[in-house]
Amino acid sequence: MKKHQSKRQMNLKTEIQSKYAEFQLLSQQAGQLEEQLNNLEEQIVDLGLLKNSVGELKNVKKDTEILIHLGHNLFTKARLNEAKDFIIGVGAGTLVKKNFNSTTELLANQIKELEDLRNLMRGKVSEAYATLQKIHNELENMIQEDNSS
Repeated sequence: MKKHQSKRQMNLKTEIQSKYAEFQLLSQQAGQLEEQLNNLEEQIVDLGLLKNSVGELKNVKKDTEILIHLGHNLFTKARLNEAKDFIIGVGAGTLVKKNFNSTTELLANQIKELEDLRNLMRGKVSEAYATLQKIHNELENMIQEDNSS
């Protein structure tokens, strides 16, 4: 009887270790998903701000002095000739000219795509945490069983 009990106890300890490793891995993956979700949120905010800025440019009169952001907290003053066309990078060093409506539509579509992806990722994060809770409960039960043996 003692041999059977100790063999069961050894199997239980192995199962606990395996379950704990699974919990740690999933916990790490959930953390990475949350980090990606936060980055996605930032991209959505940035694109929204960009879309608003483009919209505001439509109301700026010709020859108005504006500040142009060059990057990394560096700006320069410039006079605006017109804000009806925009030059947009589409990848691989390719630039295309777009009118105001096409530009705002493009930005709105990009925001929508990112929002859809955000919703999908929120679901995956929720699933991961639900699974983590399930594994946690299983671990607690296994540890209690091990302690009572």
